[in-house]
Amino acid sequence: MHRQLPPLNALKAFEAAARHLSFTEAAEELHVTQGAISRQIKTLEEHYQIQLFQRRHRGLELTEGGHRLLPVLSEVFDRIQAVSEELTGHSQDLTIKVLPSFAVRWLIPRLAKFQQMEPDINVRLTTAWHTVDFDKESYDAGILHSHHMIPGLHDTIITNEWMTPVCSPELMNKLPTDYTPNDLKHLTLLFCGSGCQEWGQWCQQVGTTEVNSDIGQSFDTTDSALQAATSGFGIAMGDISMIEDDLKSGRLKMPFPEYASLVGHYHLVCPKNKANKPALRKFRNWLLSESTELTANNPMLKRLEEHYANQS
Repeated sequence: MHRQLPPLNALKAFEAAARHLSFTEAAEELHVTQGAISRQIKTLEEHYQIQLFQRRHRGLELTEGGHRLLPVLSEVFDRIQAVSEELTGHSQDLTIKVLPSFAVRWLIPRLAKFQQMEPDINVRLTTAWHTVDFDKESYDAGILHSHHMIPGLHDTIITNEWMTPVCSPELMNKLPTDYTPNDLKHLTLLFCGSGCQEWGQWCQQVGTTEVNSDIGQSFDTTDSALQAATSGFGIAMGDISMIEDDLKSGRLKMPFPEYASLVGHYHLVCPKNKANKPALRKFRNWLLSESTELTANNPMLKRLEEHYANQS
């Protein structure tokens, strides 16, 4: 069968421009001029005899035809790249956008292990609070926090977030001998960001009525709040899977190890057409194995996860 296909360069130019909704950014990605992108788009539009973009005052918009063409081209190019990487055995770049605290306290301490296992995969991390936007950003995947599965994306839950109060040994010694959750009203609560939902959920779960979970000191990251707790400034909510080193060293203590609240989950998400990229598949499987190993070696996490599984 003879295929009547437009020039490959025209398809590449359209796919990049449609992904970014910008001729300028497409030109930067493909290392050509903006004029070259414009000419390739015109060639493609002449081939199909339709308009692929609407030129608006505030930028580009895809037409109906453009919307139909983009996902097909993106999937084909991703599959070609994946097969090419497998055939050549060349180093594979994997770009991941990650929440800062998860990167610092969970992922980065383990990343050397993955690099030893897969030396040909170059993991490039970008940390940011803003969730990855695959329509505007060219990351292979993102690691984010959510209470629910993310519609429209390939979504894998890496680990659950079990939160419990933590503080310095010195601050814990200031609590009464037979302290209860209500005694936390005498301590400064430390929050991550402007919200305090983690504290509110925990207080509700343990049934404390005397702690005002809306009042406390706020920090921009979980890591900052935990550092403040280590210094004795107050008491923070800590994710059990991320504070193992602090607990083992004695920098932090758990006043109530019997109480932990399931606040949410950390997810690895990617566009569905990238889910089977070999490097990403290996990275996903490794994350899951690390999470399983962490739970198996932590009695408290193991108990919580088993209880959660039985309740589900």
